[in-house]
Amino acid sequence: MLEASIAFVLIFVIGCMSLVGVFFLSIKEKTLDKILFYLVAFATGTIISTAVFDLIPESIHGFEELVSQGFFIEEDIFLVFIFVMSGFITFFVLERFIYWFHGHAHKEEKEKFVCHDTSGKQVEIEQESGKGRNIALLNLVGDCLHNLLDGIIIMVSFLQNIGLGIIVTIAVFIHELPQEIGDFGILLYGGLTKKKALLFNFMSAMVAMLGGAIALGLSSIIGSFNTFFLGFSAGGFIYIGAVELMPELLKEKNLKRSILQSIIFFAGIATVFILLRILPHV
Repeated sequence: MLEASIAFVLIFVIGCMSLVGVFFLSIKEKTLDKILFYLVAFATGTIISTAVFDLIPESIHGFEELVSQGFFIEEDIFLVFIFVMSGFITFFVLERFIYWFHGHAHKEEKEKFVCHDTSGKQVEIEQESGKGRNIALLNLVGDCLHNLLDGIIIMVSFLQNIGLGIIVTIAVFIHELPQEIGDFGILLYGGLTKKKALLFNFMSAMVAMLGGAIALGLSSIIGSFNTFFLGFSAGGFIYIGAVELMPELLKEKNLKRSILQSIIFFAGIATVFILLRILPHV
């Protein structure tokens, strides 16, 4: 199947972004912060608009087709939004209880490591008594689960239609880039060498391929899987955009930078809107 093949290729390409961390080691902190400043603003716009303009409407459209085939009645439309909420809650639980040390982390100072926790607050941690190893392990576990869901989301989107798959892949790509920089930094903090950090981060990213395979298998067995997982994906995207990324934008107090940030945010929304008009959705 062409759609599945394209999905697997793009999942692999996004997984290769896990190697990007090594290229940022020599970049000054201020320069890296500027790069992340633009990336986070653009990612916020793309990921929220992808959920609202594309994933939820596609899920509703898929549900209407299931109704026409006699699997559901129109009054069951609330099931779509139950899955949207389920996606939101799942990502909340994933972040709160497993993926709690997620964010960008990029500065090492003597025996201390400076990073940003899930609330965006700058944290300075001393590397001692195995604490770094525990954080690295938790990060790897959470990253594997996160990448598994990403793989499922991308595959389901492509199985729905190629246009949707491309838009979702772009949203995942933009969101994953700053995240992979942070993951690499956390593994270094955990005591891993650069080579081992790159290897483990890459292996974690490749779990997305398993997610793609799971989605492909379930879609052929359960006809309604794609429809409802699109709603689930929308909930996850809304959580990432509104809870993880948006608070970072709201911290900016400088008026000029806030205006620039807003423009980039709206550019992200406009990008998805334009792609929806020019890409085929059949």
